[in-house]
Amino acid sequence: MLFCQVCYLEILLGRSDLKPNTEMLHQVLQKSMEQVIHYLPKDTPVAVSVHFPGYEWFMYHRFVEILADSGYSVSQNANDPTGRSTLLEVGVEEFGVDYMPVKRGSVFRARRILRHAKGTFSFRITDGSTEQIIRATEQVSDTIPYNKREQVENRVLPFTLGDVPEGSITERYLGPAVIITATGIVVYLFFSIRS
Repeated sequence: MLFCQVCYLEILLGRSDLKPNTEMLHQVLQKSMEQVIHYLPKDTPVAVSVHFPGYEWFMYHRFVEILADSGYSVSQNANDPTGRSTLLEVGVEEFGVDYMPVKRGSVFRARRILRHAKGTFSFRITDGSTEQIIRATEQVSDTIPYNKREQVENRVLPFTLGDVPEGSITERYLGPAVIITATGIVVYLFFSIRS
């Protein structure tokens, strides 16, 4: 009976709404932009240019959305010859997801991993003849069940995939051995008490 209660409790504790890695990375973009947005003048439209080969669209749309939500006018022309726009160029130094092992609280608890979505960016703001460069590094972390990691990744976007750490030998073999042994003892006791 106690075993069933422990298992039920573990299922309830392990149940949560998993955010996809893309959502975690969008949070990183949001937090990075919050470091930079107050440097942008509100009186001119902002033209956004992202340098992230092959995946500029992933960041571009998010940055434009953040600017629009903050009350900025966004120009579609990053090469404005009139110079009436403020140019925001985003260079990507690091962007992606990593996983780290997390120590289990008990043998019966499901294996979990720590997920880090992180990014390092350099923002160049050009407004007329003035230019500023701001470097921003942000990270968002949480823990997820080890066996759910493929559900949160997007195979089409390589920066949402992370290297998955292998568990220790004790974690891989001792946990299942304890569970099998405990189950065997329960079955043995059940039949020995019956007879």
